[in-house]
Amino acid sequence: MRFSDRKIKGLPLPKEFIVKDLAGYIKFFSNGKYKNFLFRGEPTNYSETSSSGLRGNTVPSLTKMKEEFKREVWHKLSEDERLHFNAFSQHHGIPTNLVDITISPLIALYFACQDFKDLKDEKLDEKRGFVYLFEDNMIDITSVLTKYGDENFLEMYAYNKNGILFDMYKLFLNFEKKNPYMFYKHLKNLNEDYYEYCSSIFEKNSIPKKFIPYNEGKYKEEIFKMVLLFDDEEEAKELSEKIKDGLDYSFAVFLYTSYLQKFLKKIINSKEPIFWFNVMPIFKYSPILSFDRGRNQQGLFIYQSYLHYVEDVYDTEILAEQRVWPSQIIVIENKETIRKELDFLGFHQKFIYGDYDNVASYIKKKYL
Repeated sequence: MRFSDRKIKGLPLPKEFIVKDLAGYIKFFSNGKYKNFLFRGEPTNYSETSSSGLRGNTVPSLTKMKEEFKREVWHKLSEDERLHFNAFSQHHGIPTNLVDITISPLIALYFACQDFKDLKDEKLDEKRGFVYLFEDNMIDITSVLTKYGDENFLEMYAYNKNGILFDMYKLFLNFEKKNPYMFYKHLKNLNEDYYEYCSSIFEKNSIPKKFIPYNEGKYKEEIFKMVLLFDDEEEAKELSEKIKDGLDYSFAVFLYTSYLQKFLKKIINSKEPIFWFNVMPIFKYSPILSFDRGRNQQGLFIYQSYLHYVEDVYDTEILAEQRVWPSQIIVIENKETIRKELDFLGFHQKFIYGDYDNVASYIKKKYL
């Protein structure tokens, strides 16, 4: 029997483990297998992990809320807070496309063990908590977001604003060297989605409907002709010239970098109704967190990429988003008992949040 609700066609079914006490939870991590993982705790079995800004009807107001918040507080902020304004906004409750994660399994456990009540949805589990494990084969785009500000990352990419393709080529190149097969899978998915949703009749004759098999990395020997797809693309020519000026030239990474831009631009310009992306690595964002809550929670973020536009034929708003999908799930039973044990060890509201209001709230609960 499975307790989590993470089951979507086309995505791998995460392994599920059940933990009934704090000792069992700590033992789960004692084998050293999870040093390269990041964690998120949730108090019930939501079907997906999604950023606050991409839920419900929040998206149309996302930019407006952040701009108004900026007008109100910008003059009071430090240089670091301005530099990482998206993270600062998230911390203070403004919806963003950031998903909180942590490097600490115990912090994730704290959040998984919080009380949960929902009278509207009987499918949501009130008894159990859930810790989601994400293998850290993500691409860190902190430097890119810091350099280009808080604009929508995929829109910047689609139009190569400020030459962002070159910055991303370097990150993709490093990713391909560390994760060659995973890189191949993203390139394969990109090719097949482009063929399905965006290719013209001419392009369908030039690109494979089913991508070249991996063949222990030998697929790279067969993709040169696909680079010809970008002969007329100014951005691709500019990128190619920059790469030749001293950086490793990888046809596979050049193809992926340019292909992704072409794909995103076609989605935006043709208003193709695509609802989720399976063509990119997960991006993480690790800003300097100058506030106690961020430091105590050992926090960073998944940057959930998205595009928001109006489809022309039916005049319908489309939200195309990148799925945040775990590789493993720990189901937490006996939440109340574990929460009390965590409190004794110092993982409680006062420590986790650190601000005056939460310190006062913790003290009040302690005595009343």
